[in-house]
Amino acid sequence: MLTPTTDVFDKTGLDRLYNTLGKGARQVQELNVIQEKVAPIERSENQKVPVSALGILPKTTEDIIPTYIVIRDIREFLKKLTPEKFDFVSDQIIEYANRSRDEKDGRILRELTHLIIEGLKPQEICALYAQLCRKIMENIDPRIVDENVKTIEGKFIQGGALFRKYLLNCCQEGFEKGWDESNLVSEKSRKKAKRRGLGLICFISELFKLNMVTERIMHECIKKLLVFQDLPGEEEMEVLCKLMITIGEELDHFKTNQLEKKLDYGKAKRLMDSYFNAMRNITNLPNLPDRIKSMLMSTIDLRNNAWKPLYSPNVITIVIVYTYT
Repeated sequence: MLTPTTDVFDKTGLDRLYNTLGKGARQVQELNVIQEKVAPIERSENQKVPVSALGILPKTTEDIIPTYIVIRDIREFLKKLTPEKFDFVSDQIIEYANRSRDEKDGRILRELTHLIIEGLKPQEICALYAQLCRKIMENIDPRIVDENVKTIEGKFIQGGALFRKYLLNCCQEGFEKGWDESNLVSEKSRKKAKRRGLGLICFISELFKLNMVTERIMHECIKKLLVFQDLPGEEEMEVLCKLMITIGEELDHFKTNQLEKKLDYGKAKRLMDSYFNAMRNITNLPNLPDRIKSMLMSTIDLRNNAWKPLYSPNVITIVIVYTYT
């Protein structure tokens, strides 16, 4: 099983995890329709093309699928991903992604990570998508390489490690974009951009639970949520409490995890103490909505009780609904 590498961030927020990735992918294919070669269809943003036969891929390297079909079909499979169909759909997605072994720059695999991030709109599917990413990382063809992506020692990063690197790069870009675009003039665009960033934080926390990201990344996400002027945003506080409830025990080192490297106990405790001191100060702010104040106080009480619910496991329940238009 692959173990994730350590990621380092500076004080200004999430640092770049890896080199900036280019977007897009291009391939060439032969379509055997009437026993003759046909030029691939030009890809356009608004073009709607029927989905190809589900999961039935050519068995030889000579039968190369064009990029627009690969992207189109993977996008359709992601729409069909549910807990009930998880095994079948994820297997088909991995089969498509393995076509990247015939490339030298991992284009299909890189495009897959962009499609996953694009599909994170409903917050409820973050956990399901995180499970998909873990399965891809563990089962992707280890022969897939990107000749432009190497370790410090000059060795190619391959297979699951390469997918993880692409994925974290996409998370980095999307996360920063969600905050950078929060200064847009349109209120509607500003809210949509911020929700995209918040949705990514939820997704990243699910990746953390599956040991795909380090706790350093989670600490930077929390710091981002605690930066505000006058009053904090309600959605930011909801996401903050949700993160603390789901992974706070691990970040506080009350509960061990399987990460290869983690912060020492003293540093982790100092960071968590600073977060909860900030949360206490927020509860004393005038004009803070009672709902947010109650949510913060419940989360603070949870930590004070060694992360054990005071009354029942169902006492603290936070539901975050994202509306995308």
